Amino acid sequence: KCYFPISTIMEEKMKKSVLSALISVSLLASLAKADDHETFTGGLDPNAPINVQVQVCNLNPGKTQAQYDRMVNKYFAWAKKYDVETTFVRLNSFLTHANPNNPNNYDFIELLGSDFETSGKAWDLWMSTPDGQKLNEEWVSLASCDIKMAALNTQWAKIDELNSDDDRIAVWNWCSAKDGVSTEQLIAKHEALAEEYADGLGNIGWFTFYPIIGGANAAGDFAHITVFPDMKGLMEHQEWFATGGWKARSDYYTYAECQGDQAFVETIMNRPGS
Repeated sequence: KCYFPISTIMEEKMKKSVLSALISVSLLASLAKADDHETFTGGLDPNAPINVQVQVCNLNPGKTQAQYDRMVNKYFAWAKKYDVETTFVRLNSFLTHANPNNPNNYDFIELLGSDFETSGKAWDLWMSTPDGQKLNEEWVSLASCDIKMAALNTQWAKIDELNSDDDRIAVWNWCSAKDGVSTEQLIAKHEALAEEYADGLGNIGWFTFYPIIGGANAAGDFAHITVFPDMKGLMEHQEWFATGGWKARSDYYTYAECQGDQAFVETIMNRPGS
């Protein structure tokens, strides 16, 4: 079995469950500023929380990624048939906290982004239709996946670039608010950072992600996700950090305890309407 979230340090339980719940609700107020006509693929509003279904997967013995991906393509066709398409993202480990004594305990991770209504409709159809159940049987024969539900807030985004870039780098950093730091202070800090770095630092997006269902083993109350179009963008950010940006990071760490960055190769495998 794999354990959510995207980190190799899964043993630590969330120590601030009450604060986590408050952050989960209150971060909804800390949203990106976007023109009314700008939406993410599938009509998702960057000024509203996005539902994220998380699948942390291991291939079953003797099964291959090619077999699994053929099944996934069947799922895309099924979702299109029933009008429940999602933005389907595959994450593969790249620069993580893993080492020989602490290996990654998953083969890959999938994120299915949609509005909340679409997710609910999709699950009802998946569990009630013959073709949905047939696909589910094929899925569980190929891989063991732990399924979680989370929500994503857009802090800052270059929406056009995110909508057109299917191969990119996503950097995750799991954090928990420090004792004595209020939800309002944390929201204000995020908003201030988004304003201070309004042109980005090699990235095309910054999101906050928080578990809602199945996140008891989460490595923090929430995660920062910074999306880069390529390694050039990531290295631009690294240069900023090395030449003084670390001061901004140190300042943020007076608000939150964080595990530190780890990077994943992020592939958009399906977009609604594609």
